[in-house]
Amino acid sequence: MGARANEYTLKRWKAHSGSWWHRKHGYQGSLGNFGRVEVETPVRIRGHRYVTEIRGKSVPFVAFCGWPYGGKPSLSFGELTVAGEIVPVQRDRWAFSRQGRALRFEVDGRAYRYYAPSRRHRHRALAREGVGVEIVTRRPRRGEGKSATVSVRGPADAMDVALAVLLCGVNTRNLTPGGAVRTFFYRVFPFL
Repeated sequence: MGARANEYTLKRWKAHSGSWWHRKHGYQGSLGNFGRVEVETPVRIRGHRYVTEIRGKSVPFVAFCGWPYGGKPSLSFGELTVAGEIVPVQRDRWAFSRQGRALRFEVDGRAYRYYAPSRRHRHRALAREGVGVEIVTRRPRRGEGKSATVSVRGPADAMDVALAVLLCGVNTRNLTPGGAVRTFFYRVFPFL
């Protein structure tokens, strides 16, 4: 993909009220032609699962619901909703490679793959298969700043961008083998 990327910055925000376990946080800012967006998690708690949503005038309604981990919904028992319809998501939790562990789903006949392009658990990419669209999101490590960078390559539209940015508000450590091991030990031994 030699096409030049359009790059945007979203600022991280955090509510200072409410219980510590359910304190809302997320990202907000402008994505150029795609307008202003805001990612919020947890928007609400459904049973024992957190819900993350993205809102904006120029992007479709997209939400993700999953078991809470690290203040966000995780991929465990994850459920993606696009325009009110539940979209089945698949991943091979036993795969050893990052590509094998990718989250795969289809929206309106478009096949998507959300994967870790590197071992760093805060770098993620959404690719729409067959058309050359790739959106890379990079979130800062703790203490390294309060923003996320979104790089858009190819003929991306509002749906592509909404899906990629929404997933910044989801705990996706399990997309790397190392992240899956760390998540397992933190779930089994939460006192570590």
